[in-house]
Amino acid sequence: MMKNDIPINLSLKKLFKDSGLLKVEMPNYNAMGNKWHRHEDFYELVIVCSGSAILETGIESERVHAGNVFLFPDQTVHRYAEIKNFRHYNVLFHPSLLDSGKAEIDLKNLPGYGNLFGFMNNGENRHSKLNSVDDEAQAKLIPVLETIRNETTLWLPGWRENAYFEFMRMMVFLLRSCVPTDRVSDPNLFQIGQVIRMLEKDCTKKYTLKQMAETVNMSPSCFRHHFTEITGIPPGEYLMNLRLRKAVLLLNFPNSIEETATLCGIPDSNYFARLIRKRTGFSPKEIQRKYFVQELTVDELLDRLTPAGKK
Repeated sequence: MMKNDIPINLSLKKLFKDSGLLKVEMPNYNAMGNKWHRHEDFYELVIVCSGSAILETGIESERVHAGNVFLFPDQTVHRYAEIKNFRHYNVLFHPSLLDSGKAEIDLKNLPGYGNLFGFMNNGENRHSKLNSVDDEAQAKLIPVLETIRNETTLWLPGWRENAYFEFMRMMVFLLRSCVPTDRVSDPNLFQIGQVIRMLEKDCTKKYTLKQMAETVNMSPSCFRHHFTEITGIPPGEYLMNLRLRKAVLLLNFPNSIEETATLCGIPDSNYFARLIRKRTGFSPKEIQRKYFVQELTVDELLDRLTPAGKK
């Protein structure tokens, strides 16, 4: 950005009006141009549907095209240049919408969270990595985006509640579907995604490395390599993390420790108790007591749940 370029400051009050904390737009760049602008107090999630453009921040530029997904936090300055049939959705939202409150939905646990919310650079040049979704995922996202856009435009009874619900549904799906652009060319991405969905659907089953690999027609060593490359952790550790997260939720109910361990896919209750203490700092019985007297919430315990090898 040149010294004489003064960015336009955009705020919730200016853009959202009666739309609460959320708005979905499809900008027309022939009409609005591509001037430098800054978001004072809201985030902008961009999902590119067609065409291409050069995305510019104050220190770098990068061509973006259909299928790309990226996020600007508040105070980021940016603009687009060399626009060619560029159409995209802008999801403008206040970051408080990411807090699910008591719904026990933690977006940080989804595989794409670090890619989208792990901002690069500092200050007004912050932005996410460039991510991508495939055509199938984009086809599922568009109806949800259109629903939000209609709700925040027509203001029919219950529009705010439905718009916020659809926003969270969209974010969960997106964070399960998007991958860094530099990994899109990995031919094994789809197969690894299949296994991840299988594990998330039922983490209590007994899965061996060989069984997981055979599901996607890979050798165990090849599968383990590609799974770790894509997710950042080995498949066994990924599965154990799913089981322990389920345990954190189930310990909120008055089941015995043995029952809870079995429901999580860890039938050895002694081993289960050691794992819970190692990963959270509390024994299962301590967690149940703290839940009961409201000294601890599920969200707080999920934050304490450390990856293997960190404690």
